[in-house]
Amino acid sequence: MRTFATAMVMLATLGLAVAASAREVQKSDVASLEAARDTVAWEAQNTKGTPRHELKVEEQRLQNLIDTLKHGGTVDPAEVDRALHRAR
Repeated sequence: MRTFATAMVMLATLGLAVAASAREVQKSDVASLEAARDTVAWEAQNTKGTPRHELKVEEQRLQNLIDTLKHGGTVDPAEVDRALHRAR
């Protein structure tokens, strides 16, 4: 019985560590996405016509990802990578 209790404590500790690590990754993702959004917004301000519209659409995509992460939602890491790549 003691072994079971020890194992449960270890699993709970591991779970908390993984959750904390995931929050840190999300914070860095949010910071990267916010920087990309700001860059895209600046480019949109200094562009005219169809390219401006495309940049505004990309800005909104980035904002949606940011909002999802800030509200505790999950986002596919590949989608974050694609968004950051598109924003370059």
